Amino acid sequence: MKKEDGEKDVSKLCSSNGRSKPCLTEITYKVYYFLFYGSIGSSIPFLAVYFKQLGLSAGHAGVLIGLRLLMEFIGAPLWGWIGDKYKMQKIILFFSVASFSAGTLLVLVVQPENQQCIETRGNKTLIYPLTFLPEGGVMILGQPTEMASQPPRFYNKSHVTTSNWKVDETELKKIFFICFGLIFVCQILGSVVYIMPNVLLIGILEGRSDKFGTFQMWGECSVAVSSFLVGGVISLYESEVCGKIVSNYHISFYFFAGFSAFSLVTIFFMHAKYSDDELSQSTSIWTLAKELLLYRNIIFIALAFYLGVLVGLHEHFGLWYLDDLGAQPYMLGIAAGFRYAVASLGYLFSGTIITKIGPAPTSAVCLALYVAIYMGFAFVLNPWIGVVLFVSQGIMYSLGWATCVVFGAAISSKAGFHGAIQGVLGGFHWGLGVGSGIMVSGLVINQVGVPRTYFIFSLISVAILALFLFAYWVASFKKDTRDTGYKLIETEEKENP
Repeated sequence: MKKEDGEKDVSKLCSSNGRSKPCLTEITYKVYYFLFYGSIGSSIPFLAVYFKQLGLSAGHAGVLIGLRLLMEFIGAPLWGWIGDKYKMQKIILFFSVASFSAGTLLVLVVQPENQQCIETRGNKTLIYPLTFLPEGGVMILGQPTEMASQPPRFYNKSHVTTSNWKVDETELKKIFFICFGLIFVCQILGSVVYIMPNVLLIGILEGRSDKFGTFQMWGECSVAVSSFLVGGVISLYESEVCGKIVSNYHISFYFFAGFSAFSLVTIFFMHAKYSDDELSQSTSIWTLAKELLLYRNIIFIALAFYLGVLVGLHEHFGLWYLDDLGAQPYMLGIAAGFRYAVASLGYLFSGTIITKIGPAPTSAVCLALYVAIYMGFAFVLNPWIGVVLFVSQGIMYSLGWATCVVFGAAISSKAGFHGAIQGVLGGFHWGLGVGSGIMVSGLVINQVGVPRTYFIFSLISVAILALFLFAYWVASFKKDTRDTGYKLIETEEKENP
């Protein structure tokens, strides 16, 4: 197979000379993963609580956060196919990161202006206008006005002061729709921001796709460090307003901007390995579709989707619930940081685990652990115990996604279209799975609360696990005309006779 610019096999050069260019190429990818996921760790864990502080409901926050992921379900396969066809994955990645960053930062432009604090002191009621400072996000009280009222029938001699935070529902709906439009437009191209680096990396790794986790691990380490750091900094900028502790979550966006800028620069130094890819040229989209629709592949893709749903609930409303339990911002930073630290260990050992037991059993184990963690989260009352449960989910999150990438590489070794296949799996797991998980769980939380939502999803997971095990047992007796199986497929190139 012909390599671009006469590049040699990466694995051979890396094993023979640690200072060779391909090894530096792998280091560049690790640096990119560290920088880009640093931007994710500094912003995404705090995005839900930021929307909550603005006054948006859990349903609104779920739709806004889940929208960009649902766009990935549509955009990732499309942009992956375009990248395969025109060999422009690196260009698509650059503009995708730029668009994704713009969509996140533009959220800061929209701030409430009509919120009030109604304070009652004895028989006097004062109304304070609340101001959101655009440069820092800290709310301050303006000059109060006294509410006109009829002379009281009795006088309250108590000195207790009560405060009530009043929001303008019409204004909040306007803010919601503006943020929705900004995210929708920017996410059209930003939908492959998670998938395209994996496509480029699989091209560099070639037959060593099980090593993917050793690269993604650097991203998870960065998320752990950045979320812990940002959470600690935010905890230093707190104030009490209208009886509530208000945090300056704008700080997370500043860190996000810095990490995003450096990751964009790193893309210029990333080497993309394109080939003639005769397999993709000789395989039609219809043939690819038939490969994906094989019985065993459908089972795996369905489970990958549901694992994404569980990630969506926990990743974006787990911290919300810890905040409800009384966790301080530094505790939220610890929870987010250590969760990704645990996830980095999962990625580190993912290759060994998947090779030993196979992608499908690995996913089944992850689902069983989800049942235990979510059941515990449904009944937790102590915020520190909640932190421990929140952190434990990192191992399932990392193993689940690593399994999807390895499984996709196995399919593309037969069908070609590396970018399109990774886009399909990423679209189902991250886009449709995580995106719908965030939206649906946000709406359910509005109706029954966070604890009952976790309990409901734990019961659903028991049913899904039973169905998957039964389907997997049936698949062991079913012979497909082209069997991809649930084991790693050798992707080493073979010489034609």
